[in-house]
Amino acid sequence: MIKAVLAALAVAISGHAAAQYPAKPIRVIVPFAPGSATDLLGRVVAQGLSDKLGQPVIIEPKPGAGTSIGAQAVEKSPADGYTILLGTNATFALNSILYQKLPYDPQSFSFIAATGAMPSYLLVSSASKYKTFADFIKAAKDKPGTVTYASSGVGSTGDMAGKLLAHAAGVELLHIPFKDGPMALTATMGGDVEGIFYTSIASMPLINAGKIRALAVTTDKRTVELPRVPTIAESGFPNFNLSGWTVLAVSNKTPPAIVHKLTEAMQSLYANPAYQQKIEALGLVPQKMTGKELDNFIAKERASMQEVAKAANIKPE
Repeated sequence: MIKAVLAALAVAISGHAAAQYPAKPIRVIVPFAPGSATDLLGRVVAQGLSDKLGQPVIIEPKPGAGTSIGAQAVEKSPADGYTILLGTNATFALNSILYQKLPYDPQSFSFIAATGAMPSYLLVSSASKYKTFADFIKAAKDKPGTVTYASSGVGSTGDMAGKLLAHAAGVELLHIPFKDGPMALTATMGGDVEGIFYTSIASMPLINAGKIRALAVTTDKRTVELPRVPTIAESGFPNFNLSGWTVLAVSNKTPPAIVHKLTEAMQSLYANPAYQQKIEALGLVPQKMTGKELDNFIAKERASMQEVAKAANIKPE
């Protein structure tokens, strides 16, 4: 009897909290450094949510360990909708493949909405001897294990892109992980590392300034912002197609009413042309998925990456 009363009381309190939500500022944990592609995206999403929900939405960067630090922070926070994760394909599809043990459970989250896909480019310094993608591959074949590429860490999209390219081309590339993307990009620009797989969001100003050069893009189609840059697929490696994606998520213990309210807010942003233009201006491909559609997409992506990792003989570290 007492247990039943307590359970009913808990439901009532949860329902009241959901009805009042949001009653205070919301945190969005970005598992990358300030100035990174995901950080810039997060600020656009945060402003959009703030406008819709009527409360400040604050970005809080928690970079490191291939998004694991940020994911763990959200998993351990109260499941009340006031701490949201801007996770990525690394968080929910790659890390369980690339790491033997994770400090968080990828299955312990509920997904609110997709926030966009990020094409990655193979970038080199403008002073690099590699003028084309073919130059980069030739060097990797001529001197196995000496051509380096940077990333924001083990488990990142950039890390996986390098591993997949090495498998597809039958070469050995040397992965140099950095604490965050901006540090890795700076090292590439300065010639300390020979290349990096990175998004156009953070790199476009450097590309336009002539400080770095894009040799190829990882998606199966050329991008609108850099239409002259060839795809890896058309450069001799058919079926090569890798794109990072981002998604808002909360603990799966969060009351469904709160998850629904957040999902509704994102759906309204999907229908807002000004918001969509801001997303596209960052170099992202808009993704408008929520609910079962989003759950199925992530499950499919996870299964696809597992197949790719098996074919490429990628072992967890």
